[in-house]
Amino acid sequence: MHPCSTRLLLFICLHTFCQASDSIPTTFQSSVNQKIDQWIETYKHLHKHPELSFHENQTADLLAKHLRERGFDVTEKVGGYGVVAVFKNGIGPTVMMRTDMDALPIVEETGLEYASNVRTSDDSGAEVGVMHACGHDVHMTVWMGVTELLSEQKAHLKGTLIAIAQPAEEKGAGAKAMLEDGLYERFPTPDYAVAM
Repeated sequence: MHPCSTRLLLFICLHTFCQASDSIPTTFQSSVNQKIDQWIETYKHLHKHPELSFHENQTADLLAKHLRERGFDVTEKVGGYGVVAVFKNGIGPTVMMRTDMDALPIVEETGLEYASNVRTSDDSGAEVGVMHACGHDVHMTVWMGVTELLSEQKAHLKGTLIAIAQPAEEKGAGAKAMLEDGLYERFPTPDYAVAM
């Protein structure tokens, strides 16, 4: 995972949320530099422990815990294993940041030290390997990093941040399941949306 991904998403969120302050970019850059090794370890953990669509139980638990520890109001099991977390910080725009969580039924053959060795039964009962071969492990890591940094800088930011972890993107079904479970009725409707 490269810090540029985190910086780009931070820039988008800062542009939307920030009150005028020259010190914020410097503060964020310093925080990214301090935390990047920790986020790389998070990425490796997510890569090594993938879960199939609509089976993202442990992944959702990890993301929900991360957000609770940073002061978000967290709701789990929205549309399956979806997570919706709301961070209200005064009057301002409502911005939604969304990540996907699921992996693909692929046997990993990369030889990486943190390669997935997960094997499971798919919904038809066939035994399959499981791998983050589509970047959702990176998406989640950047999403976690950005939510962490934004919550730490709340003195400089005004508005509401909605962090959504969507299940079953690979099946094209998770977003629909979350909408059918009342995503925009139960939680604030965003003015802006950033999807990984």
